[in-house]
Amino acid sequence: MLSAQHMTARRTTKTKSKKRPAARAARPRKAELERSRRRSTPVAPGSGVAPGMQAVSPYLAVANVKASMQFLESSLGFAATVALADHDGQLRYAEMRRGDTVVMLVRKGDETMPGGGAAALYTYVDDVDVAVTRARDLGAGCGVTEDTAWGDRAAVVTDPDGYRWVVATFKKLVPFVVPPTE
Repeated sequence: MLSAQHMTARRTTKTKSKKRPAARAARPRKAELERSRRRSTPVAPGSGVAPGMQAVSPYLAVANVKASMQFLESSLGFAATVALADHDGQLRYAEMRRGDTVVMLVRKGDETMPGGGAAALYTYVDDVDVAVTRARDLGAGCGVTEDTAWGDRAAVVTDPDGYRWVVATFKKLVPFVVPPTE
């Protein structure tokens, strides 16, 4: 049975929610963005998962990272939390979040990215070198394991059905810039 205080709190919560105008509904408020940036998915120590990341995330290869970020933000309510630019200022990598969901964006055909800028599933494992060796022993196609600009050690593995996986282990935090929303 719920206490009167608990029922009042629930009722108050329900009556306080106001609908935002349709034009703003897809744009997260500043407080929501801040919570999203601070959010950290609980991860067991030594699991190889980067703080705030999921064990498996979509890794999408897109023609224009900035345009894809704007689309995901404006149409689907995602918030930009990480962006990595080239030396010439062009975005080459971004993370978009909505709640606990992360979507990684990379430039299509970018040979400097794991998988050469092709779509894949990005998965964290305890030890990428061990996982790649096991996958290779089982007949999977495996790329070279390398350290990434964003702090993971990663390699591409193609499973028996032809799906591409970027297999990674988190190694260190690297500072990123959150791009301003336009």
